Amino acid sequence: MRQDPILVVGQNNMNSEKLNAWLTLIANIGVVIGLALLFYELRESQNLAETDAGVRRLNQMQEAWVEMAVSESLPAIRVKARTDGVQTLNQVELYRLKTWEDAVRVRMASQYIEFLRGYLDEDTAKGIVRNAAFLLPYWNELGIELGDGEFAEAIREEAGR
Repeated sequence: MRQDPILVVGQNNMNSEKLNAWLTLIANIGVVIGLALLFYELRESQNLAETDAGVRRLNQMQEAWVEMAVSESLPAIRVKARTDGVQTLNQVELYRLKTWEDAVRVRMASQYIEFLRGYLDEDTAKGIVRNAAFLLPYWNELGIELGDGEFAEAIREEAGR
């Protein structure tokens, strides 16, 4: 028994359409799974970057505290400047203290940049700015320039409150 060629072509088209529908569905599911995995990887990467920024910040602070603690002259110079005034420092003492305080400012600025890039939380950034605003009169007395930029603007805004 011979089949009608039109029926055979119609059945082949139906089978082809079903196959295409299934392939499209599988491809779409693959795309959704791929997007979900991509989102997960991006989030994990962001979490890792945030953790790294926080750890880096704590390491910077710890290194600074150790430097201050083991320095034979810096703590005495800092106490002298705070109690007797910056004008009582000799040139070497002033240079050391100014260099130290400028390094503190630079560390704070780098941490603020990490906040701006989304790697540190807002409370941490506010604390950094608040501490810098507290130090601003002292830095001014030492002749340390804030410069321009968002960190300097944030300090000036906080100091003006």
